[in-house]
Amino acid sequence: MNTFRIFSFISTGLTFILIFVGGLVRVAGAGMGCPDWPKCFDRWIPPISLEQLPDHIDPAKFNIVLAWIEYSNRLFGAVVGLAITITSYLVLKYYNDIPRIKWPVLIAFFLTLVEGWLGSVLVDTVLNPFTITLHLILALIIVMLLIFAAQESYYYENPNSESKSQYPQGLKWMFGLLAGTLLIEVILGTEIRGGLEMIRKDNPIVDSQFLINMLGPFKYIHSILGFFMTGLSGYLWYCLVRKSKHPSKMMTQTSSLILGLIFIQIFMGELLVFLDVIQLIQLFHMWVASWIIGLVMVQYSAWNQSQLCHE
Repeated sequence: MNTFRIFSFISTGLTFILIFVGGLVRVAGAGMGCPDWPKCFDRWIPPISLEQLPDHIDPAKFNIVLAWIEYSNRLFGAVVGLAITITSYLVLKYYNDIPRIKWPVLIAFFLTLVEGWLGSVLVDTVLNPFTITLHLILALIIVMLLIFAAQESYYYENPNSESKSQYPQGLKWMFGLLAGTLLIEVILGTEIRGGLEMIRKDNPIVDSQFLINMLGPFKYIHSILGFFMTGLSGYLWYCLVRKSKHPSKMMTQTSSLILGLIFIQIFMGELLVFLDVIQLIQLFHMWVASWIIGLVMVQYSAWNQSQLCHE
């Protein structure tokens, strides 16, 4: 494994962790733990006592736990940005003449810069719901781009790795439809969670099931798309595992894992309804969705390499 692939996997793994940490910040209610950006209470190191607060800061706004949770998220984001920057340097060094590897990484680097800017916008707009959703979607796109580039670099170095596999043609649109549906599901899930938080803030003693019913069609669309996604991933599994000749071990494993994770998502979605919208389940519900999106990119890259081998 060359240096570029090592750093691309490191960047991808760190981005997955950052998505989880960002969700944890949301669940903990620490989004405004630091009311300014990039500093925290006008300090590069967050205060650990009221005495360390600047004179112009209202002490009532200070919560040491929330401040450090939010600032830790920012510091980890900086580490991810550094890893993606190194990955971008390496892609220019080793694959500058390979567009299908170079451009996904460079686009991911650009989106990482946008993510940093959106972090400041979130603070300025006091956690605008649209900006929160956009922040998450861009993180998922970054993951997809990095995984695709890593896989393509592997196939560039090992062009015959999928030569024995023969998968049905014309499945590109299905991969795109599955990935697109996943992103829409994430958007709807984020909006549902945001809607619940807003309603609960105004109605703190109202039952959670009543709150879910107040969301109206969003809840049903989210569920319908979930079942549609299950059928689509099941059909892809059938095409790539049963209808294919000599499917690779990676294709078989990723196809089965995607289907299994989608069933887990449905189960967690039902738990959210029957167990009063437990925030920890919400966090993992969102995080597992990011895993599925990453696996779809692995699956597509393997299928595409097989098609290129048999042209």
